[in-house]
Amino acid sequence: SPDEEPDKICEAAKELPRCKMSDFIEGGLSDALEKAYEKTASELGISVDVVEKARGLSVRVMSHVKKKHAVRDEMYKKYSKNGCPADFPVHTKCVGLFQSINGVDVLLFAMYVYEYGHECPAPNRRRVYISYLDSVKYFEPKRFRTLAYQSVIIEYLRFVKKRGFHTAHIWSCPPAPGDEYVFHGHPSHQKVPKEDMLRQWYYDICDKSKAEGIVLETTDFYEEFFKDGGINCPTGSAPDPMSLPYFEGDYIPGEIETIVANVNKEDRLSGKQPHDDHVKSGVPKRSGSGLRAGTRSNPGQLVNQYQDKVMNRLGNAIYNMKENLIIVRLRNKHFAAAVERGEDVSEWPDDDDYQPDASVADVKVAENLNEDKNEIESPATSDEVRSTRTSTPSIGSTVEQDEQFESEMFENRQLFLNYCQTNHCQFDEIRRAKHSTMMVLYQLHNPTAPKFVQQCGACEHDIASGSRYHCNVCPNFDLCQECYRPVSSGAWSSRGSRFVHDMSHTFSRINVEASVNGARARNKSNSSKEERTKALNGYLEVLSHAANCDGPPACRLNNCVKMKQLFVHVRTCEVTHSLGCKICARLLSLIIVHARSCAVRGSCSLPYCDKIRERNERLRRQQLFMDDRRRQAQNAFYQAGEE
Repeated sequence: SPDEEPDKICEAAKELPRCKMSDFIEGGLSDALEKAYEKTASELGISVDVVEKARGLSVRVMSHVKKKHAVRDEMYKKYSKNGCPADFPVHTKCVGLFQSINGVDVLLFAMYVYEYGHECPAPNRRRVYISYLDSVKYFEPKRFRTLAYQSVIIEYLRFVKKRGFHTAHIWSCPPAPGDEYVFHGHPSHQKVPKEDMLRQWYYDICDKSKAEGIVLETTDFYEEFFKDGGINCPTGSAPDPMSLPYFEGDYIPGEIETIVANVNKEDRLSGKQPHDDHVKSGVPKRSGSGLRAGTRSNPGQLVNQYQDKVMNRLGNAIYNMKENLIIVRLRNKHFAAAVERGEDVSEWPDDDDYQPDASVADVKVAENLNEDKNEIESPATSDEVRSTRTSTPSIGSTVEQDEQFESEMFENRQLFLNYCQTNHCQFDEIRRAKHSTMMVLYQLHNPTAPKFVQQCGACEHDIASGSRYHCNVCPNFDLCQECYRPVSSGAWSSRGSRFVHDMSHTFSRINVEASVNGARARNKSNSSKEERTKALNGYLEVLSHAANCDGPPACRLNNCVKMKQLFVHVRTCEVTHSLGCKICARLLSLIIVHARSCAVRGSCSLPYCDKIRERNERLRRQQLFMDDRRRQAQNAFYQAGEE
């Protein structure tokens, strides 16, 4: 009817779902810009109202997925017997900054982060890794562009510190020639930063964060884990790679793989048997028992500490480039040491100067000296120590409060780059960046819509509206409405081979717009976040139960029987999810979520889980290839510098 509001062609970035993290970062960015406006006005001697301001900014989390980061093969084979975990649970997120330019949204900045919470094994526990980030130079006005991009990272560091993470890690590495990180195509006037420029850009962020009380200290990976056998690391020593934080996509895991493979190859050539290859780390030999002088939380001086062959080679490899492996300390070393020991730090006060070991030591000394508590007054009583814990707020919890949500396109930067390359979404010109952002927003607002636009096999035009006709025999052949009848009947066979198709094949008509409108209606009628999360977890539990249950008569659960019937359906359905079967599509979406964290070694009993895991593994290896290539390029750069 005329009174009904027409559907928007594309909803704006500001209408994307918000969460606590996106609101926090966006609020901090706004505050930073307001201070910059006032500073600019003061420097130019003009009113703040006259200063050109950045308008239409929106920060959104475009993907938030919990998964398991698998330890790579060589590392796991060598150290699994010593307690190396097979994987690390992690929350991976993609943060995007949008700006409305002349009424059209443009995605300007994207950042991928990995958050390892309190449930993660050491040494990753309560650490974050800022992985890939990328930007395009369309921010308006230009004078505040660097400030805006850096403020997103600064506010993220502030946010994770409040949540109880103690360290952030950054690998400063510009893209190798021909490589792209997140955006497909950059403006011609945007130069790729050199090693020293990019590194200084990150250290500027650290300096600003330190000035605002977010960061306590900035160091590098070598100083933390390799100097004097790892005397500066939270545990006081780093004898082998299991002592090192292990992040997906980072320099360290890839270099460990290369070193372990080389060590194994050398051992095979020399005929050596596997043995404990610990060697001295270069710490001067001292007399004594060979133990650490000091406590675990206050290691003091190390005596006769050792690092194995892999650690020594890794230390040599990163020495010249150590400043690129940045460690940002958000909490003091006492807190980090307690986390490494596995202590419950949830009741610690949110105080950067808090030192529990010193306070407790004072109490014990006082109790020893004061056998009769009426004679000598204790310098710090237990109540006083307890009051230091309660006088300030407690450390934040790393338990994720924001809802997880599927965004296959942004699950990792390789998927987004593949999407852009396949659909010709480029960011090298402002008009193309606007079009590409519109495509991205369409997918984010309609997550069940097809990620890739089908092309007509005859005219080769995109089929973005109306109907398409899918061949029931050929796996990837579609025709648009204009070409369907003349091609299927053979009327256009004289035009060339593209317009000829086997006339015995049948086609299925698929309404492109109906599926999208149905997805949009379902999104609008969704229940609350809590209810959706609870329902999803319930479905996953039933899914796992049914896959490993023998069924009736041993099991009498109605949901188990129904789920097994769905398994049969998805295996025998002739329509399949690709041709519009809603039952197949819904079940496969659950299996995809399950496959992301499936810990089954070998074949999984769930239908299609193995295939989905194989696909995920292919994508992971594609990402690892990219990570290894940029690591090798940086190694070559510093090796050439030595010569």
